[in-house]
Amino acid sequence: MAKKPTPASGNLPGEMQVEPAPRKFSIAIAYSRTPLPMTRADQMTVAHLISFLSARGHEIDLYGLDIGEPMTETQQAWLAERCRSVHLKPHGLLRSALGAFLGLLKGFPLQVGWFLNRAQRSAIAKGIKDVDIGYSYYIRSAETMRRIYPAKPTFVAMQLSQSLNTRRMVTHYRNLKEKLLYTVESRLVRNYEARVWRNFSRTVLIGEQDVAEIRAICREKNLPEIDNVFFGPHGTDISRFAPREDVTPDPCSMVFNGVLRTYTNVHAITWFAAHVWPLIKRAEPKASLMIVGRDPRPEVVALGQMDGITVTGEVENPADYISKAALCIDPVQAGAGMQNKMVEFMAMGKPIVATTVANEGIGAEPGAHVILADDAEDMAKGNS
Repeated sequence: MAKKPTPASGNLPGEMQVEPAPRKFSIAIAYSRTPLPMTRADQMTVAHLISFLSARGHEIDLYGLDIGEPMTETQQAWLAERCRSVHLKPHGLLRSALGAFLGLLKGFPLQVGWFLNRAQRSAIAKGIKDVDIGYSYYIRSAETMRRIYPAKPTFVAMQLSQSLNTRRMVTHYRNLKEKLLYTVESRLVRNYEARVWRNFSRTVLIGEQDVAEIRAICREKNLPEIDNVFFGPHGTDISRFAPREDVTPDPCSMVFNGVLRTYTNVHAITWFAAHVWPLIKRAEPKASLMIVGRDPRPEVVALGQMDGITVTGEVENPADYISKAALCIDPVQAGAGMQNKMVEFMAMGKPIVATTVANEGIGAEPGAHVILADDAEDMAKGNS
């Protein structure tokens, strides 16, 4: 049974104090980036997965791509200490663009082709002989291990249904360029997700909605329905994201937390600012909103000019800002899977107003754990 982890430091996962596994495995992990630094949600997931597996006593061989995001010496040492071997293959923009083009010729989604890397696949093909299990994180890495099963047990961690994700993006995005891009990607990924799971012994997904989407596509294409799923929900560092009884929330204050270059987060908070915030301010002129997260896009930065809204950019500890808020919001409409911010808000015992989509992966009980609102008026009432 997991115990409370010790605090993280230096953009590293907290040390997980867990019981040793009754049986130790050697595991090859294929990933489309480096797990550190943890500047994206998927990097956080992979870094914590490595921390967990290592703490349980498993041996890990990491096969990642170096996309030009440098790690500090401390981060490199952390990774080397927890992995039996680390193989990072260079993957620049030219290689990515070529991979996307070649992938399109094979019918691959753009996000799969973008991360195709021959050196990574060759290294895995050689190293897989010395491990018990292969684990590809996201469909972006599926091609690295797609042909290994059934000779070796392999997992594809889809996490979320990209078919569901991109379909919602097409519905909600208004930028013509983005809408066209995700329309193409949605068609490609639907065809890919309906088939790729059959080349792995197990498929990891977040929740029932993701499974239902893929099963529906399988039926649509007259293919066998996906039947090798198990669920792998996210967790959070409860040494950071925990209730703070010593902090008194600011009255009429709200917070939104997330990586602010991510399209789903950008769409969510700009929609909220345009359609919900004026209704809230009309009802409560003293209302304030903190938008917390790294790499805010220009349209998010611009929200800081609105009355009562502050855009912080990257902060050392988002939990400090969440603790001071009277209410947390998650107005995500385009997306799928599990929202890390929802897990963090709940871990801190905060009142939450969120969309049905935001709550989909975690399944919090409406009225008891979260207030659900999907249109501007209902969300404004939920925040009052």
